[in-house]
Amino acid sequence: MKFTDLSPDRYRRLTAKRAARLVADRIVSPVHLAEHALASAKAAEPRINAYVRFLEDDALRWAGEREAEARAGRLRGKLHGVPIAVKDNFYLAGHPVSRGSRTASDAPATGNAPAIERILAAGAVIVGKTTMPEFGWKGTGSSPLTGITRNPWDPSRNPGGSSSGSAATVASGAVPIALGSDAGGSIRIPAAFCGVAGFKPTLGRIPVWPGTVTESLSHVGPLARSVEDVAVTVAATAGPDPRDPLSCGASGDTSWQALARLRAGSLRIAVAAEPFGVAPGDGVAAVFGHATDRLRETIPADWTETDLDIALPRGIFETLWVTGRGFGFSNVIAARGAEMDPGLVRCGALAQAYSLADFLGAMDSRRRLNAQLAATLEACDVLVTPTMPLTAFAAEDEVPPGGEADAPLPWVTWTPYTYPFNLSGQPALSIPCGFDENRLPVGLQAIGKSGADRLVLAVGRRFERILGRPRPAPLNAP
Repeated sequence: MKFTDLSPDRYRRLTAKRAARLVADRIVSPVHLAEHALASAKAAEPRINAYVRFLEDDALRWAGEREAEARAGRLRGKLHGVPIAVKDNFYLAGHPVSRGSRTASDAPATGNAPAIERILAAGAVIVGKTTMPEFGWKGTGSSPLTGITRNPWDPSRNPGGSSSGSAATVASGAVPIALGSDAGGSIRIPAAFCGVAGFKPTLGRIPVWPGTVTESLSHVGPLARSVEDVAVTVAATAGPDPRDPLSCGASGDTSWQALARLRAGSLRIAVAAEPFGVAPGDGVAAVFGHATDRLRETIPADWTETDLDIALPRGIFETLWVTGRGFGFSNVIAARGAEMDPGLVRCGALAQAYSLADFLGAMDSRRRLNAQLAATLEACDVLVTPTMPLTAFAAEDEVPPGGEADAPLPWVTWTPYTYPFNLSGQPALSIPCGFDENRLPVGLQAIGKSGADRLVLAVGRRFERILGRPRPAPLNAP
């Protein structure tokens, strides 16, 4: 039989769900999809620098196998033949794991991370590994290894981090899905800046292995061209794995009653326009306000407003992050600090100022914060906030103009709406909700109770129908 080819433009607009359907119906070849993905990604590289390495030989081999299986009517799963990219902190057998660092070993990984095992088992074709800041330590897109990753909507701007390349390549239209990780906003920050959907599931929903130096904050999740593609990816990769003990208690879902309220038009949705008492910039406020007005007018629900009157937990997060990075990478910093990101190296010295009592105190304060956030979510089913208080700033900068460049963690000073929900472990989804006056994407965040991943994604799909599905950035962006 003869497969139908796609134009590059039509390929860039495909969702993963639609691509998988075309493969299942034997209309489009997985090899053609992989070729389109590789060609599109390579064409975008001079502008955005989203990849550490392409896996062309493996990708075309996997795609050929998926094509033969599709011809025989054997489909592995709902991502059969779909090209994807993965952040370069995931172990993929046969390939090195660089994590944005010149200090990383060139030795190939001998096994796959759980999410990689499962995404391959679902039939996906990995075309490359994407850029990230060194060891994922910050919320911007530069690293000593790969330099500056840029925003496809405006390459002079930041893509956000630390899943920088994953967000940028999805936004460019090269792949419909990329895997990322999020310990303080690292999926949602770049999702908001780059105008794609990005989901941090409940802590442990998707196993994390190998572990990280901030294990109790770290989530695995997808960035994608649609919320439906996010949901398909989560379904393919979720579930316990003994290598991640945090995953073993996260297999249940708490969404059933709230899903019934969603269907009945009585879901309780609370909107916090200024979460934790931090007001967004005027451009974000205007876009977010317009978006939530449209949602209120269109979606039947019990809509309310909330101040989310909880103190911003910056001190708690800084204690856990600085000690985790500073002590966790102390040997590498001591041996090769001159080759590393100066901000990460600085964490080594900053960590020395913290005592064990400081760390345990932060853990106790975290428990109290989580009780407050849980109480907030008892009064509603879904909390809606802006994802970020600002849009993408200069690609070379660590903070926006006038920001706290000398803070212990500069990136935490401009991400107040993301990292609190890593402390709580709650599911949080960012979707695009419009563009500011500079034609830069603005993100809207939906947060649910721990375990309510299905509900958050269902609400996200409803929101996306009203606000519009993410579209690729124009190829001729300035």
